[in-house]
Amino acid sequence: MKKVFIALLTLGALAMSVEAYDQNERRQDMQSMEAAMSQIQKGILYNNKKMVLQGVKNLKAASGNVEIAPKGALDYTPAFAKSQTKSIMIYADKVKADIESGKKHSAAKNYTKVLDQCISCHNKIRKWNH
Repeated sequence: MKKVFIALLTLGALAMSVEAYDQNERRQDMQSMEAAMSQIQKGILYNNKKMVLQGVKNLKAASGNVEIAPKGALDYTPAFAKSQTKSIMIYADKVKADIESGKKHSAAKNYTKVLDQCISCHNKIRKWNH
């Protein structure tokens, strides 16, 4: 009985120590995404392939961390945010492929598509239009 109690106590302590993705972590990830987007843009403008590739790597890392907490059973925001994240990853890969192939104009167009995904998500989730 004592072992079971200790096991349950330990399990409870571990469960409480695992924190959910919170607002501060979300803010930090969004700031990381913004910094990565800026890095990609500067790399394109300065014709710096290494800077663009590092920006893409940083963007994908930060995007992969972002979570949206559901507000209710019928809330669409988590699914929408996941969809936007998937699109960001796809367009980021296209930026990378374009810059590696020397297609700077195409890389810039795909950068804009990444930015469009960010803005779309902020419009719906953060209610920018309202």
